[in-house]
Amino acid sequence: MDLLRTWAVQDSPPGAAITALVARGEVEVGALDRALYEERTVVALYNARSATAIVPADEAAAYATAQLPAGPPEYSPLLRNAIGEREDGIELGVEAISDALDGRALSRDALHEELRQRLPAELLPWCEGCQSHHARRGLLIMAGLHGRLCLSGRAVRQPEFARTDQLIGWDPPPTETAGGELVTRYRRFYGDSSAAEFAEWAGLTRAHAQRLWALSDAPGARKQLDGVRLLGPGDPQLQRRDREAFVPDPAWRKQVWKAVGGAGVVTRDGEVVALWRARKKGKTLEVAVEGGDVDVREPAERLAPHRGCTSVRLV
Repeated sequence: MDLLRTWAVQDSPPGAAITALVARGEVEVGALDRALYEERTVVALYNARSATAIVPADEAAAYATAQLPAGPPEYSPLLRNAIGEREDGIELGVEAISDALDGRALSRDALHEELRQRLPAELLPWCEGCQSHHARRGLLIMAGLHGRLCLSGRAVRQPEFARTDQLIGWDPPPTETAGGELVTRYRRFYGDSSAAEFAEWAGLTRAHAQRLWALSDAPGARKQLDGVRLLGPGDPQLQRRDREAFVPDPAWRKQVWKAVGGAGVVTRDGEVVALWRARKKGKTLEVAVEGGDVDVREPAERLAPHRGCTSVRLV
């Protein structure tokens, strides 16, 4: 799972991480879940962009520390929305989450119930969708970046949270070291870029991204994927900022980067040659390919068992 050490793998939408790994090599069925929830060699936490990042456990502290803002000028809109007018909102939120999860794991609803008893009303706005008062996602993100929250399992249909420092340990490097490493890995994976594109990719403010960008001068060296690959929604390659260069067709770009239900792309030797979508029908994985004449049976058959399927039907 060397791909995880790029710090570019996310599991948003759910299933994106295993699809990305399978697209790049052989992965035993269930290996990622075992690494996450049994072996604890991999950890899932919310990154600054609010996606679920999947990183090696021994690098989680460095990955998270790099994304911590230095102060209010570097607060993202997501974070400002979470704390409102409370200047001490971050400290209160991280402390409350840390206390609620101390020595135990909680489902999402159970965690918010605990936070309702620990946080001031200003940090518990009304949510129409949930029909309840609860802390905003930004506080969970900040707790995660401080090593106090990760996704430790599943509680029926909800995520289960635990304290990262208690689950896998937490020994963060200096902020400058972590920030420089985040930029270095970004450049090595995505090639030539800029601080502005890095800011969009990482979910950081321009000021934050520019501060980190100056900490690394690593050359860009994007690696090309040979052969035919099925890159699903949320794949690291679909997080790149030069979308027009990667997917020249504007109609295809609209399908790939839809807010919900986007298509994946089929690449041949690194070039996008078609779009694809898959759905499970019984024990069969139906794979629909649009826009190009390309044989995707082999990569589809490698993906199928990870979707709980025993056969593939190309549509």
